[in-house]
Amino acid sequence: MIDHVATLADLVRRPSVNPMGRTLSGPEYLEGRVSEYLVQRFSAAGLAWARQNVAPGRDNVLAVLEATEPGSPTILWDAHQDTVPVDGMTIAPFTPVIRDGRLYGRGSCDVKGGMAAMLVAIERLRREPRRNVRIVFAASVNEEFGFTGAKAVARLWQVPLESCRSADRPAAELLACSPIAAIVAEPTELDIVATHKGAVRWRLVAHGRACHSAFPEKGANAIYPAARAALAIESLAAELAGRAPEHPCGPPTLSIGTVHGGLGICVSDFRIASSTASRSASSAERPR
Repeated sequence: MIDHVATLADLVRRPSVNPMGRTLSGPEYLEGRVSEYLVQRFSAAGLAWARQNVAPGRDNVLAVLEATEPGSPTILWDAHQDTVPVDGMTIAPFTPVIRDGRLYGRGSCDVKGGMAAMLVAIERLRREPRRNVRIVFAASVNEEFGFTGAKAVARLWQVPLESCRSADRPAAELLACSPIAAIVAEPTELDIVATHKGAVRWRLVAHGRACHSAFPEKGANAIYPAARAALAIESLAAELAGRAPEHPCGPPTLSIGTVHGGLGICVSDFRIASSTASRSASSAERPR
């Protein structure tokens, strides 16, 4: 019997990096290796499974553990296959290492650890003689950038089976009916999370006119207005943080996640400087 630690190590060894909207490709990107592992795992366990294509090279994988009691409800278990990029990591990202009771490697916490726990739990539950709940396990893609995998799973029970496109029908048949609840394998230290923030993201672009750094007055440096915008966002973020919270999630938050721009140090007035700002809000405070 494969335990949860060995399962987690198997998952970490299989890169599934989300390019996060960037035009990147290579052996570490996208979820295909994890998808294949899941299919092999479910096949070996004798579980019914199906793939749901979401985008080229990106498939949700669904599996079902049937209940033994008639009329049992369906519960959805979800764990996403992708991870954030490995930029800036100081350890080998895809070589699992156990140290001081922890397993290190990209995705070991978010969320391959949760996926490993669910996989082992399903295989153990399969050996139970009595099960009064039907479990559908959904391994979704692209959670880290766009949630297209989770949205595709949700559509399976929002659209009548006969109306599903033929490629989606095997996965829709596994779901069979709407789940009464869902358990998401995000790392919460086993705290039950009943609500969370929503998010809206903006991409801000400042345009300028490039020139040589010897004559900066002949250009229009886009970095300066972008920097002023960043400072304004910082000021607004501080104002939002000071609001009295009216929701369990607290007040809205705002941050700048990435900044890109410039052509080179000798080009004084850069053509474009851009930043990505993200604002989170609780359900009680919608972004405006």
